[in-house]
Amino acid sequence: MKRAVFGAAVLAAIAIPVFASAPTSGLKVGEMTSAFEPTHVAGPDKGTETCPVCKYGNAPAIQVWHNGDSDANVIAMIDHLDAKVAASKKDLKAFTIRLTSGDQGVVSTVELAKKVKGSNVGVTYLPMTDSGVELYKINTSAEVKNTVMVYKNRKVVATFVNLKADEAGFKQLDAAIAKVDK
Repeated sequence: MKRAVFGAAVLAAIAIPVFASAPTSGLKVGEMTSAFEPTHVAGPDKGTETCPVCKYGNAPAIQVWHNGDSDANVIAMIDHLDAKVAASKKDLKAFTIRLTSGDQGVVSTVELAKKVKGSNVGVTYLPMTDSGVELYKINTSAEVKNTVMVYKNRKVVATFVNLKADEAGFKQLDAAIAKVDK
């Protein structure tokens, strides 16, 4: 009996650091979104620094913050979200926010926007030093490739870190979107 208890305690001690090391990023469920002004290079607000939260108020929305994620993953997410926005009956909005630290980040965002098929998703960039990064609790470490937040009435209903643009990832994202786009 003592061996079984000791063995379980050892396994728990090993498992805790594994789970504790998972990266966190973004607002938690129930927290409220704030104003920020990214530069829009594509989408409905192209050529502006419109605050998505301010302009679209209580509309259901998705923000995909990315920093070091592959263009293929981000483009697949944008294309998926573009179809969701087009099919929405509740005026769903979606935005990607690339975090930049110089001119190369701006150029790469413009190049990314050229590869996107649709025009319903805002493709934007924001300097890493912008206060919006801190307000949204975005983890800028290299282990966090993207942070996806789904919200309505400015209140977050789901947050994902390192979401993969594959069948499993889209299933999770679509379930969260269904909560706000009804």
